[in-house]
Amino acid sequence: MSETPRVPMRRDAVANRERIIDTAEVYFAENGLDAPMHALASAAKVGTGTLYRNFASQEELWRALYERHIALFDEIAERALEIESGWEAIQVIVDGTAQIMIDRRIVAEVMRRLAKVDPDYRPTDRWVSTLQTVAQRAVEEGMARPDLTVADLSAAPLMLSAVQTAAPENRGWLARRMRTLLLDGMRAHPHEPSPLADLPPDFYERGASIVKSLP
Repeated sequence: MSETPRVPMRRDAVANRERIIDTAEVYFAENGLDAPMHALASAAKVGTGTLYRNFASQEELWRALYERHIALFDEIAERALEIESGWEAIQVIVDGTAQIMIDRRIVAEVMRRLAKVDPDYRPTDRWVSTLQTVAQRAVEEGMARPDLTVADLSAAPLMLSAVQTAAPENRGWLARRMRTLLLDGMRAHPHEPSPLADLPPDFYERGASIVKSLP
């Protein structure tokens, strides 16, 4: 018996699905992953029927967000492997992944939730060989410390993305300084310290309030 050919989604149906995912990324970041679906439908300007035709449950929507984020990380991994210098590849990975997690505040929470509800779904495992390859290249170049591991590279974007909890006006300079300090810690020692990004001009005048706004 021949298979019934899949009918392509209509253009408006595709647009609705993408709008739901776009809206969900912001909605869940502001309200938590367990926020009610009917309010999400309202925010996305679609009916609840349209929402549930596309995503029968919150878990399906979390998975759609997860797959969108995974695709972005895949692009960074592919780009890093094309770079001859292991150290430059590490910088691309750290900068790119951290920026995704800073810009898209729900990424870490979506990954944690999917790992809980479906522990066998582990698409991130395919990045391990990429991270091992670039780390080994950087060590062999003499640029990275010899004990640098995949775990360190995996943790870096999580650490840097914590700046999103700071006040908006402090996130930029804080991320730039923390990025420099983090990469310097990965480098082979001894080495000259890399210059840090400038502090805000009024940092010392507003020191107490700025510190209170940090993660």
